Amino acid sequence: MNRRSALLLTAAALPALLLAGCDGAPGEDAAPADAAGILEAAGLAAPGAGASDGAPPTEATVEDGVLKDDEAWSKVVTFSGSAEQIEAWVEASFPGGIESMAYKDDLAVAVERLGEGVQKKGDRLAEGVEGSTAFVVVVGQEAEPVVHAAVRRTGR
Repeated sequence: MNRRSALLLTAAALPALLLAGCDGAPGEDAAPADAAGILEAAGLAAPGAGASDGAPPTEATVEDGVLKDDEAWSKVVTFSGSAEQIEAWVEASFPGGIESMAYKDDLAVAVERLGEGVQKKGDRLAEGVEGSTAFVVVVGQEAEPVVHAAVRRTGR
C-alpha cells in the first residue's frame, strides 16, 4: 500500500471512528432535563416533595444559569406554592430547615447565580456542594413563597 492510499483510507475511516465513540447517551456531565433531576443532582428534593396539604403538585420552571470557567452546566429552578408546601420542601431538602436569613438585599452569593433583585432582606438562603454539583437556594418570604435554586456542575 502506498502513502497516498493509506492517507485516503485514514481520511475515510476517521469519521466512522469518531462516531463509534459517541453512543448518543448523555454523559455524566450532561444537565438533567427537568427540575426534579436538576434538584436531585444537588441532593435536593423535587418541587412539592413532602407536602401533605392536598394541594396540587408544585410546577417549576427551568432556565439556563450563569456558566463560568470549568462548569459543565448551570440551571436555575424556580417554583412556588403555599407556605405549607414550601416548608415541606425545605424540610425534605434540609433536615432541620434553613436557618440563614439574608441581612440585606442582593447578597453577592445570590446575585452571582440568580441576578439582582431576586434575593431580598429576610429571605432564607442556603448554599452547598454535593459531589461536583453546587447550589444556592433562596426561599422568599411571600404568603406563597417563591424558591429559586441555582444548581451547577463543575468538571467541564
